[in-house]
Amino acid sequence: MKALILAMSMLPLMAVAGQKIDEQISVPVNKRIFIDNQRGDVRVEGWDKAELKISGELDDKAQGYRLEVENDRIEFIVKMPRNQNYGWNRGDGSELVIFMPKSSELELSGVNVNVVASELSNGTDIDVVNGDITLSAIEGDISVETVNGDVDATNLIGDIRYETVNGEINDRDSQGKLRFTAVNGDIKSTSKAQDVRLENVNGDIDFALDSIKKLRINTVNGEAEVRINRLLDKADIRFESVSGDAEFFFPDDISAKFEIEAHANGKIVNELSNDKVKKAKYGPSSELEFSVNGGDADIEIDTISGRIELRKK
Repeated sequence: MKALILAMSMLPLMAVAGQKIDEQISVPVNKRIFIDNQRGDVRVEGWDKAELKISGELDDKAQGYRLEVENDRIEFIVKMPRNQNYGWNRGDGSELVIFMPKSSELELSGVNVNVVASELSNGTDIDVVNGDITLSAIEGDISVETVNGDVDATNLIGDIRYETVNGEINDRDSQGKLRFTAVNGDIKSTSKAQDVRLENVNGDIDFALDSIKKLRINTVNGEAEVRINRLLDKADIRFESVSGDAEFFFPDDISAKFEIEAHANGKIVNELSNDKVKKAKYGPSSELEFSVNGGDADIEIDTISGRIELRKK
């Protein structure tokens, strides 16, 4: 009888696989929210209540869940079999809708999971292996990582870091600082961020930047189109490419010093001034140095086997 009573007392935390879940608890101030769901779809929304609400259905293979306060965070973990050969590819993953205080920090991890998150003001850390991530209206320190999946983000503000392997990144209307790291995927950004850095292999780049103080781009095997509306005082731009063409579009009143080098049959096209490209005396390389309108900004571009084009917007 005692064993039966004990088992019944654990039912809220040891739900049957595939069972619906509807939990709601209070969230103390400054508590982070940690979510671990290995399969399925998770939607997280911030609200003004000091409460965490979780509803939906657990993974068909789930062995219960844990919801508890642990040190500086509240943890919600969907328990899955430790043995990954335990039929993980069979059955449906979790379908969860989560509301949390918008002032709390979110940390979320998963394996085969798609994530949608919005309306959060204290930062987000999302790390999945296989799955798409969609974000909107989030502020703070934002870190997004997926191995096989796309990232789609709108209206992010803060220190923003994207990382993908085998996936595209589409960033719209961001502000603050931007960091991109990608392999085998295109990157597109329309941003008001003043500090932007990118490292990319095997993917194209399409940037429309409103005002720039610092820009760093390193790319291999990809085309780049970079449009800059305004260069801030003493702006610093560095671009390096291997086996990829790049088009830069600058404002008509640009004030900058340019140092451009093209190696291994790289090409330079200059439509910003009448300065001519100089061919190297030995070897298939060329260079171009010039200054326009006082040379306030500092722009250095280096390519191996690529074509560099400088144009006005």
